[in-house]
Amino acid sequence: MASSLRKIPVFLHGFWRDRSGVSATEFALILPFMLIILIGMTELSGAINADRKVSRIANATTDLVAQSQTLSPAELDDILALGGKILAPYPDDTLDTIISSITFDEDGDPTVDWSYDSDKGTPWPAGSAPPITLPDTVAAPLTSIVLAQSTLVYSPPFSGLLTEAFPRLATYTLQDIFYLRPRLTDKVKCPAC
Repeated sequence: MASSLRKIPVFLHGFWRDRSGVSATEFALILPFMLIILIGMTELSGAINADRKVSRIANATTDLVAQSQTLSPAELDDILALGGKILAPYPDDTLDTIISSITFDEDGDPTVDWSYDSDKGTPWPAGSAPPITLPDTVAAPLTSIVLAQSTLVYSPPFSGLLTEAFPRLATYTLQDIFYLRPRLTDKVKCPAC
């Protein structure tokens, strides 16, 4: 019995010096953290890319409308259809874009001239104040602007993995507002809007 007790420290000493499985063990310990970081980077870069595309949609639609003098609903539908092309490869089923012409009175108070959205409707009633706050630097008396507001409900690709634990991570609402002064006229008109 005494000889077997003397062999235990020798066995443990040999086991302690054996380094053949250390890399595999370290990799197994680090792998879950590396996967979490990789998935997080994928989610974050996808959300940033989608947000940039939403900004680009607002910018492009405003720019196209500001270059016109008069528009029809069919022309606005064509302009709004570009949003899906810009947003690719992301799905555009939750994309909503509102285009509007807003005029400022003598006091710089805004009034909606017309508005049109992706659903072929008028989301902001003509003659009402726009439901968004415009900066004071834009509100020049007796002028008008063209405004586009793009909104996308973005669902990250891996959101289903943690939706039960973190329900706030399931979707993000991305939005951008862009406005320009009309280029060829004082006010862009849309008689049928």
